[in-house]
Amino acid sequence: MIYTQIRAFDAVAREGSFSRAAEVLGVTQPALTIQVKALEERYGVKLLLRQGRTVTLTELGARLFKMSRRLAGLEEQIRETLTASHELEQGQLRLAVDGPHIVMGIFARFIARHPNVGLSVALGNSRFVRQELLDRRADIAILPGVAGHPQIHAVPLWHHRGIVIVARDHPWAGRAAIDLSELDGQPMVGREEGSMTQRLVEEALAKAGAVPRTVLELGSREALCAAVAAGLGLGIVWELEASLTDRLAAIPIAGDVIGSTDYVACLKSEWMRKSIKAFFQVALALPGGRPDSALRAAP
Repeated sequence: MIYTQIRAFDAVAREGSFSRAAEVLGVTQPALTIQVKALEERYGVKLLLRQGRTVTLTELGARLFKMSRRLAGLEEQIRETLTASHELEQGQLRLAVDGPHIVMGIFARFIARHPNVGLSVALGNSRFVRQELLDRRADIAILPGVAGHPQIHAVPLWHHRGIVIVARDHPWAGRAAIDLSELDGQPMVGREEGSMTQRLVEEALAKAGAVPRTVLELGSREALCAAVAAGLGLGIVWELEASLTDRLAAIPIAGDVIGSTDYVACLKSEWMRKSIKAFFQVALALPGGRPDSALRAAP
């Protein structure tokens, strides 16, 4: 019974809502509420704070959630171990990615190869994605800047090049290249704090001695591109992102001084899960990805 209660608590803590957790577990919301309440009453503790339709974790609840996430991962490993077939028959993978533009091809190939394994995806900046993985809310993450982390097994997928984007009617739209020093004093649209891209842009601008006039900070690449297309200022994004719309003019940066590498990553403790290895295999087989031999490098 206590395992059922912990599983119910874990689902509510992960989803941030009793109703969404009930849908995920395939039970009624009242039944789920009874399970969580029974766990709290059994030990005389408060694990969740109810605020309307959402819930937040108490300090004790946050500690228990970290342990329940490990338990959920172990449960999935046991299920996969007991699966007689070498193929993946069923299951669920939770992913966190810092941009949809780099992952849709991976998703399409994985679903085609393993149609009974469900995928759920959370989108956010690099800080959010990394924390989702460390908190075990995500099984797999795709993001930059995680190489060498002691808890994370990460393999590089591909390298991105930063470029300047301007509106189609901007005076610079026909330029063959731009030196970053030319951005000094120019109106610029940037990303929010916590964005790996924004950090790299700021470092490169500082090195070039350029101080643009930031007119707007936005929480997504899509919003940044829309703002630039509307003429609010120039921006710096990855080359692939600029190619997704014809409303912008993309201009290379002289010297290619801004770059970033995306990694496919999981927790080292989760590496033995069959579904995670299968996802890595699909991701690394795509053009530009690392060869399958990278899978043999255990964390």
